[in-house]
Amino acid sequence: MKTAKTISVKKFFTLFPDEATAVSFIEKQVWGSNQKCPHCGSQRHYRKEKIHGHRCLDCRKNYTVRIGTIFEKSKLPLRDWLFAMHLMQTSRKGISSLQLSKELGITQKSAGFMLHRLRESCKMGNGILQGIVEIDETYIGGKEENKHANKKRKGSQGGSGKAIVLGMRERGGRVKAMQMPMPAITP
Repeated sequence: MKTAKTISVKKFFTLFPDEATAVSFIEKQVWGSNQKCPHCGSQRHYRKEKIHGHRCLDCRKNYTVRIGTIFEKSKLPLRDWLFAMHLMQTSRKGISSLQLSKELGITQKSAGFMLHRLRESCKMGNGILQGIVEIDETYIGGKEENKHANKKRKGSQGGSGKAIVLGMRERGGRVKAMQMPMPAITP
């Protein structure tokens, strides 16, 4: 099993000293060695340094690694996106848009936009868990005695009236959690 390796902020800025290194890193992650034009699918292209992108020799259109990713239609530098990812991963309790805006020197609105896109990209797909899978459930909701009088459920106990959350985890792997529908209670 791999152990998680975190890097310091100093090491991060050593790895990504400028925008060009951040762009080349993301290109390797997104395209690998099979780079194709997103407009026509051609593999014939040349690099355009001015836009940190490429120009297709067949359809004659410019394109960058941002097309079809969470970075699309964002004017923020890719280095800032990578640093935001780093901060999200290394912060113990996550990071707020206000804190991210201070760290990156951008507006809170832009930081909120980044965090929204990053969180959306982290959502689990419909991938099937493999190997040994551990499953457990929990009931989310307050104690009946702590509720206001008109919110209390008379004569109920346990998980009645609470949200049911089911969690599944691969041994040493991915985690999925979902809210289950409330069972119909028939008197």
